[in-house]
Amino acid sequence: MKKMGRRALMLMSGGVDSSVAAHILKKEGYEVIGVHFKTVDDIVFSMIPEKKKVCCSPSDTIDAMKVAKDVGLEDFKIISIKDEFEEKIIKYFINEYKKGITPNPCILCNRFFKFGKAIELADEYNCDVVVSGHYVLSEYSEKYGKYVIKKGVDNYKDQSYFLSYVKQEYLPRLYFPLAKLKKDEIRKIAEELNLIVAHKPDSQELCFIPDNNYKRYLKDRGIEVGDGKVYDLDGNHIGTHTGYTNYTIGQRTGMTFFKSPNMKLHVYKIDSQNNSIIVAPTKKLYFKGLIAKKSNFFIDFEKIEAVCRIRKKSEEMKSIITKIDEKSFKVEFEEPIFAVTPGQFATFYDEDGIVLGTGIIDSYLED
Repeated sequence: MKKMGRRALMLMSGGVDSSVAAHILKKEGYEVIGVHFKTVDDIVFSMIPEKKKVCCSPSDTIDAMKVAKDVGLEDFKIISIKDEFEEKIIKYFINEYKKGITPNPCILCNRFFKFGKAIELADEYNCDVVVSGHYVLSEYSEKYGKYVIKKGVDNYKDQSYFLSYVKQEYLPRLYFPLAKLKKDEIRKIAEELNLIVAHKPDSQELCFIPDNNYKRYLKDRGIEVGDGKVYDLDGNHIGTHTGYTNYTIGQRTGMTFFKSPNMKLHVYKIDSQNNSIIVAPTKKLYFKGLIAKKSNFFIDFEKIEAVCRIRKKSEEMKSIITKIDEKSFKVEFEEPIFAVTPGQFATFYDEDGIVLGTGIIDSYLED
């Protein structure tokens, strides 16, 4: 449906998805203001070359500027958010690792910046909607009587998990033109438009760690943890590790065992205070449920059946979700799931792919 005479704030990452989304907006009749966020100083990318493609690099800025001109945007703005990003995302990332928890900073970035900050800018620039190139849908649900986030058509590229922490109040003003398209279609459109980003690789790593070396990054930020001890479930000292911040629940690599049975052993628990790790056989890493806190609910409920996803690429498991209070919930899986990881987000959906809520995993539930 063509939306004539409206203004849109288009989040331009410099990638193919946001570039094609901007083109679609113009085709639909929007007056478009492009916005490109800078999360860290460009010099970071000069000092630490990208190992894989990340967002917000100097080349992304150039690409976003070029595409904005090519598709005919009315205006294009580069916005530095590095100070706020440091406070809300980087410090969170560092503090969670210090506690032995594995964080997901991208989900928080979507809440605070890609949509939180963007809504503020939309008001400032008199824009009706905030638009991005995410593969997800924001629509009014007759079933729930409110706006909801829903999975995009492309199951492989679906990003509803990453937008599950966005505030409910933002949803009526969000528009995702790629929701009903697939990645190969996006590439084809970009090729037909001769966009310079038509074959640009997708971003894969954290924007503030271009080389994806968390150990190096934490050391540079003053977090240097030495070797520590590895224990089995009975408290026996059976090996060594290179520092608890280098590990996550379920991990098998990076440890040296000098006394262990002939079985696969995984990280079962991280003790940050004592710089120690407890390992367990594979079967012990399958958990029956979890407790999540700092939740974001899109619907009202006390106890419901839904499917739950505990990380971006994990399987979805039928579950019983029980609300504990306004900021926490309990999940009981139909079948045990491997490596439930504190710090990651547990997001649950209905049968139509609508996000019902999410929260940060606080603990796992054992048999």
